[in-house]
Amino acid sequence: MDWVADFFIREADLYARILGDEAMVREGEELAAKLAGYLASRGVGGGRVLDVGCGVGRLSIPLAKLGFKVVGVDISPSFIEQARERAVKEGVVDRVVFVLGDARELSSVAGRYAPFDAILFIYTTIIGYYDYDTDLSILRQSRELAKPDSILIIDTVDKHYYVKVAGRSIINELGGYLIIQRYEYDEGSARARIQWTYYARGSNGYTLRPIANAQLSIRPYTLSELTELASAAGWRLVEAYSSPWEPYRPGGRLLAIFKPS
Repeated sequence: MDWVADFFIREADLYARILGDEAMVREGEELAAKLAGYLASRGVGGGRVLDVGCGVGRLSIPLAKLGFKVVGVDISPSFIEQARERAVKEGVVDRVVFVLGDARELSSVAGRYAPFDAILFIYTTIIGYYDYDTDLSILRQSRELAKPDSILIIDTVDKHYYVKVAGRSIINELGGYLIIQRYEYDEGSARARIQWTYYARGSNGYTLRPIANAQLSIRPYTLSELTELASAAGWRLVEAYSSPWEPYRPGGRLLAIFKPS
């Protein structure tokens, strides 16, 4: 998909500013703490974790600080470079490795570090970027890299949400930008399209100047569809939540936990 290269490689610096926003960094630290507690309760405290679509390391680095041995994989050279710099700054280079690579080739990209105690797809990353067959391949490769008792966590937004917000716009302010996200959902292709428009504020704080546009195209899943997909790849659903660790309710965030079948 060309949009993946546009968004995460050619326009990486725009999104990197968002990932580096103080609120986003804090969110990564808070989620890492919650995931660490969950993994420890499942016997994976301090284990080896694969963070697929790791970005600038906002989850990988906090997990490394909490004692996990983390391998972060991302397709963006800019993100990987920034993640490595942050790892040095945060003093965790002995516990985290950042690897440049395409998740569609996950076995070859991360194989040398396998097997993993936990494999993470966090913040609506990778799964849904391409198509069903590609998602199936990525999850099958994840299964090959996993220990027999490993945990797979897919953190995404379910299809019901995209159907609900179709035709609407959502405004956020992150990384020094005002961002308007316009949502559309196409039943025929079963894909959601999100148009991002970035604005910079003028010196007076009120004037807005459009500086860039980006479009994402995602193939979202319902919980049952995601469960079926994962099952075909060798994973079985254990639990599902709307957020750590609230009971799952359709129409928003979907945090699905799987074990090898």
